[in-house]
Amino acid sequence: MEAQRFRLYGEMDLAALRREIDGPYREVHDELAAIPQYGYNDSAFDWKHTQAGAEYAVRNLWSTAWQCHYATALVIHFYRRITPQEYQSPAHMRLVYAVGTAVDWITTITIVMDDWMDGARVRNGQPTWHLQHPRSFANDNFILATQALNVLSAVVPDHHPFKREMHDRTVRQIAHDAHYWGYHTLLDLRRAQATVGGVARSPVPVADITLEAHQPVVFNRATDWLHWAISMARLLACYGSGIPDGGAFLDYIAGATTAACVVDDIVDAVTDDDIRNGEPTIQLCLAAHKATGGLGPIAAETAADILDTLQNHAGVDTAADIELVRRMYARNGIPELTLDYLEALLDRLVQLRQAALHECSAPGDIAAFLLYWLAIDRDAERAGETGGLLKQERFGDLIAQLAHAGEDQVAPARS
Repeated sequence: MEAQRFRLYGEMDLAALRREIDGPYREVHDELAAIPQYGYNDSAFDWKHTQAGAEYAVRNLWSTAWQCHYATALVIHFYRRITPQEYQSPAHMRLVYAVGTAVDWITTITIVMDDWMDGARVRNGQPTWHLQHPRSFANDNFILATQALNVLSAVVPDHHPFKREMHDRTVRQIAHDAHYWGYHTLLDLRRAQATVGGVARSPVPVADITLEAHQPVVFNRATDWLHWAISMARLLACYGSGIPDGGAFLDYIAGATTAACVVDDIVDAVTDDDIRNGEPTIQLCLAAHKATGGLGPIAAETAADILDTLQNHAGVDTAADIELVRRMYARNGIPELTLDYLEALLDRLVQLRQAALHECSAPGDIAAFLLYWLAIDRDAERAGETGGLLKQERFGDLIAQLAHAGEDQVAPARS
């Protein structure tokens, strides 16, 4: 029997989506910030202060994250693309906004946790959350997770055929988010062990870093939760298990998020934060891959120069160490190799897009949406850098192909 397919509607309209996020979505988001917590009813004092703390956290935590409703925007966009107009009424969209709020809060957990582990001081032009609230930081993250589940339990009607699956997928996603922190835990352990004579050495496990290692990093960093966000929109629209959850559809999402992460690595390179923190960026992976001959024959002294710099200076928080890594990247053409890698990713994305269209009529503009929204939802300076990168001549035609929704196949109506 042929697998279920999406029926597609409308097109990508980022300006309208931004207005929707800033208007009706924010109204629902702010209303749900006051959703009652479960438990803590032993006394009026406990309930009052616990509820007040929860409401403060969910109203304010998202604003410290650059994502500015990145995941929610994807939920809304995907829902509108696969749902007929009669199911996009204000009442239907309020439910979508509520589920988007739950997605938003869980996405925010990953961002504020990332800031804490990186020791970041500023996010989105403000002090990071762990610096503002060091004593309640861990509890605030628990609150976000529990309140997200409260939203799904209280707002999604019991008669919705996929309420239980949305809840179960969200619980699994909270657990999956912990996978991303494994690398950072290793860095902390190695930092504690690598201090020699009072001088910090690099904690980066260079021997384990390859270009192939970048893929699982991206999966834990972005693909996993973006696939979850898309799945929540799919379930809201009552497309069930007949839609493939893997295969070409997941390959397409993975390819799109890999490209978005590479764009993020390129734009963030100017800040030095990734070098300082020893992040497994595409630049670090390409440098290690080149040193081991993965990009072709390499002189022994060049390979030694790359490996020595990574092993001794990446992830060390001094201006001198950071500068040595930057110079090594420049000497070995890593910035240009990164652009070449992004171009190859975008070229392959065009093929993955076609395969996903063929498999289940997946909206063909997912990749373009992720890249364009990444350019929108940053501070003004970063938005200009991201937009300028995507407008380069070498990328322009590929981005245009990914944005063009005219090739979307319209599937037969669902029975």
